[in-house]
Amino acid sequence: MLLAAASDGAGSASRSDVGSELACSMFADAVERHLKNGGSVEELSREFCETWLGRFQRAVRTRAAKAGCRSREFACTFLAAVISGETAVFVQIGDGAIVCSEKEGVYMWEFWPQQGEYENTTYFATQSSAKKFLQHSVHVGRSCKEVAVFTDGLQRLALHYQTKTAYEPFFRPFFSVLRKLETAQDNRYDDSLRGFLDSGRVNERTDDDKTLVLATRIDAREERS
Repeated sequence: MLLAAASDGAGSASRSDVGSELACSMFADAVERHLKNGGSVEELSREFCETWLGRFQRAVRTRAAKAGCRSREFACTFLAAVISGETAVFVQIGDGAIVCSEKEGVYMWEFWPQQGEYENTTYFATQSSAKKFLQHSVHVGRSCKEVAVFTDGLQRLALHYQTKTAYEPFFRPFFSVLRKLETAQDNRYDDSLRGFLDSGRVNERTDDDKTLVLATRIDAREERS
């Protein structure tokens, strides 16, 4: 089973890094408890996600009260993909995107990035109306062979806005290398990825934080067969 989660803190929120970390860790803990109690990935329903969201918001309020600030100081978006066998569950609040592939080289986004009431704004998991903007989907019998989860700092590079599609040339090189990667090369791949994300050509197109999670279950042998 794969669980990939990412969260991007609001730039104007002083404790958004704490909110982001809390959102991801609480979701991972909730999924782990669910599975240990005999639940299946397919049963990670919208109700499950709303329960997690309620717990997260209560935890944020507790921390905000102790810090003498408002919950909005912990504002963050949230994205998660849970994949096992032929079942995939996707969750999102705010911008950023999840892109998956059922067939090598063909990439599809799950939810288009959410834009708020005004330009360059979005919705956050900390706001009281977050449940309204929670996006959730369950796919049974869907072979999600590759997945990318990324925050809004990369969405203008990874998504083609005119055609509203995933920009395949962005993803192909990452996954082509990842499929052939040996475990001993993990650090080198991470360093290369970090170098790309912090390169001048990328930073010229975005000045936002960039989080990118990539996973494949296609190996080099399957690719050649």
